[in-house]
Amino acid sequence: MASFLHNTANENLTTVPGILISDRYKRPHGYKVTRSKGTEDFYLTYTCSGKGIFHNGSESHECAQGEISIITPGTPHYYATSENEIWQFYWCHFIPREEWMPLLQLPEAIKGIKWARIDTELMNMRISSAFSSLIQYNLETGPFAERLATNALEEVLLLIASSRAVKLQNIDPRVQETLDLLSQQYYKPFTIASLASQVNLSPSRFAHLFKKQTGESVMEMLIRIRLQHAKKRLELTPLSIAEIAAEVGFNNPFYFTRQFTSFYGCPPATFRRKMKSMQSM
Repeated sequence: MASFLHNTANENLTTVPGILISDRYKRPHGYKVTRSKGTEDFYLTYTCSGKGIFHNGSESHECAQGEISIITPGTPHYYATSENEIWQFYWCHFIPREEWMPLLQLPEAIKGIKWARIDTELMNMRISSAFSSLIQYNLETGPFAERLATNALEEVLLLIASSRAVKLQNIDPRVQETLDLLSQQYYKPFTIASLASQVNLSPSRFAHLFKKQTGESVMEMLIRIRLQHAKKRLELTPLSIAEIAAEVGFNNPFYFTRQFTSFYGCPPATFRRKMKSMQSM
């Protein structure tokens, strides 16, 4: 569907990680961006009208009006305006604050590229307004411009998360039971089959229902919960990386390190050093 996107040697420049940049584009068919090695930051887009297509080197996903995409660090990506379309979209490159990480846990449309749909007109208007403020603050040079831009981006992320939270209010009691179990006993060696048995569903039916209701697979949710507990241990205890990995349910410390790096943007040892440095200031 989108093979034309990555059949090119023309690479676009990568962004400088840590510098918050944003804009609103209106691009006809023929516009495309190629970054075969990805970037070191997150890339967020919000489609106002038209359609754009995203590709990760093996799969593609099309975004339409009212849809969010987030390309995660290190993901090879190629994106373009869809055929016969004029794509209008807001975009932003950023490194998230620590407390924003839960807000970025959207379901993956394709590997490395997260996705969400904003269903109500009011919420779409609020997100557009927050993006407009973000762009305006990025253009300013006053003493508080950078903080205002950061706050506007946080508002965008909170609005996206709020929109998704409304959908989860009418959650199936079997899914809620599973969520409670994962939150309380995250360190146990759960499997899809064991959790499905707990709520009297077949593994396939259980996995489908859970992802439909939460936007994440069971294992994605469990890993996220484990990583959040691991982060607290890194901040508050002198335990080794291997000890922390085992305590929160990871049998392999190398796998733990890989998952932690993907989720928080740096290895656990680096994260701990950063926390210690901040605490000593």
